[in-house]
Amino acid sequence: MNRGIGRTVTFVLVSTLLAWGLTRAAISNYEQKRKEILAGCKAERDKLGKSDPQLCGKYPTPEIGLVKAGAITPGATVEVTIPGKYPPGTRFLFGSDSIEVQKESLVGNTYTASLRVSPDAGPERISLDAFGPVCCKSGRRDNALTIGGNFEWNFTAVNGWRIKTAPWPREGAISRSGDIKYMLEFYRGNETTPFTRRSGTLMPKDERPPSYYFSIGSQDESEMETQAEMEKLYKALANPKLSSAERKVLMDKIKVISEKTNESLGKMADPAYQKQRRAQQEEFGCSALTVSKEAAGLSGYMNCSSKVGTSIKVTGTMNLAGR
Repeated sequence: MNRGIGRTVTFVLVSTLLAWGLTRAAISNYEQKRKEILAGCKAERDKLGKSDPQLCGKYPTPEIGLVKAGAITPGATVEVTIPGKYPPGTRFLFGSDSIEVQKESLVGNTYTASLRVSPDAGPERISLDAFGPVCCKSGRRDNALTIGGNFEWNFTAVNGWRIKTAPWPREGAISRSGDIKYMLEFYRGNETTPFTRRSGTLMPKDERPPSYYFSIGSQDESEMETQAEMEKLYKALANPKLSSAERKVLMDKIKVISEKTNESLGKMADPAYQKQRRAQQEEFGCSALTVSKEAAGLSGYMNCSSKVGTSIKVTGTMNLAGR
């Protein structure tokens, strides 16, 4: 084929890919898609004259508006609409291999897409990049989407401990930041009763392959129950339709819990109590658990006290409850 004709065919293909009035199936691999976008920009610069120092100044940086989509779940298909300021030919890339763009279009300054979430996806925060034409100037919105759901986690540590999780509160609520609260249950060997229960916060990371960081709190089960009850009471108290009698009942309950909490706080100044807490911390002292998703499952490390182990290898599984 004549070289000139070959270049013309290449340009026509690239231009077709940039015609966002049409829809397309997305490529599954994030890095491959990103390379294709950058290659498309290079092809445009070559065509327009990359030696022109004023070339990139002609194409503004895309600005991504708010994404109109809440938390999405594994296996779901959702429609998203994302307003912004997009030069004609802007290309979009979700920062996750768990998302498949089934179709998409850019009309004026509104980008719409139909997304399918992988059935095997875990909790994840997903960023969105928008690449302008020719020079690939890019804008980004972190945490554009959140994959959530009622996930069950089971871990086994090399020291013989087993860790199970349950969403906390029981509904498995996700915060605006995408963090998920859990109760972590710790077992020794084949014991059927946990030797301790602790609060935990899962902070999904925007990484590939996906990785998960659990911050292990110092709250035990009773402290978690107390906090959850207080939050429930204050939420009920915010109801403007409450009668005076109903409001008084709630206020009395809050008063009782507050008094008990203050008593517990007073104990913290007691040297004997502090010594007891230090001893307990030395026997446990776990503060974090970090795992990555691999072909064989989850693998990572748990950080505890020097007596237990500061870097304990763990393996585990993750499943969507009810599946």
